[in-house]
Amino acid sequence: MDQNEHHQLGGSLEKSLAGQVKLDLIALGKEAWQMTHSNKSGMLQASLFMLAVTLILISLLAHIFVVPNWFEATPEARLTLQVSITIITTPFLAAMLLLGIAHSVGKKPSLGQALQRAFKSSIIIVLALLLSLLVNIGLVFLLVPGIYFGLASGFAMMLVVEKGLAMREAIMQSLLVFNRYWLPISVFYGFALLLLMAGTFTFGLAYIWIIPFYFNFKGVLYRELFGITVKGQTTSATHSAGDSIFHA
Repeated sequence: MDQNEHHQLGGSLEKSLAGQVKLDLIALGKEAWQMTHSNKSGMLQASLFMLAVTLILISLLAHIFVVPNWFEATPEARLTLQVSITIITTPFLAAMLLLGIAHSVGKKPSLGQALQRAFKSSIIIVLALLLSLLVNIGLVFLLVPGIYFGLASGFAMMLVVEKGLAMREAIMQSLLVFNRYWLPISVFYGFALLLLMAGTFTFGLAYIWIIPFYFNFKGVLYRELFGITVKGQTTSATHSAGDSIFHA
């Protein structure tokens, strides 16, 4: 088979909008959990880096704005912090989403490969800032629209980094698919929130599994709802090092 051929695995936007995709969250969750057993190191590295950067930024900006308690910070200080964290951490978030996508089709790229692909999509930072703005506006003025947009736009960044869609198209496709499958997708996010809350009772130790599981699960959902384009896909269960979703 020509290793330069591109193949679509999983579902597609057309099938999703036609209601032809059946989301069995239990089966998909089991699949994601199995993937997590052997594919969690890269995601943990990226998440630990994001946590470290966030804590450093909070401390630095608290010092700059001279606020003893960050909860007493001015709106300007809070906005500066939010924008700074978004700009710096978005490529790492995109890399973890890419790893989840890759794992869902049996690929095992390194964190470095995922970061390289994420940094090539500089538009994701603008997208992340835009989504954050829209969600915050929705939460401030009307709580429900803010929550809706936060959930419904959850696949937009994945569509940008995996399919190279423009921001507007990625947001619209994410919204349309969410509207069609709002119940199972909402259950997924609700389950993820419960896991994150439960993780706090283990002094954070459970996040070693929870964080990679979340991104792998989201990658599997993305595969089923949008399909994933792979390069040089073979019918063998074993994938060579040359097989990658990070095609040009």
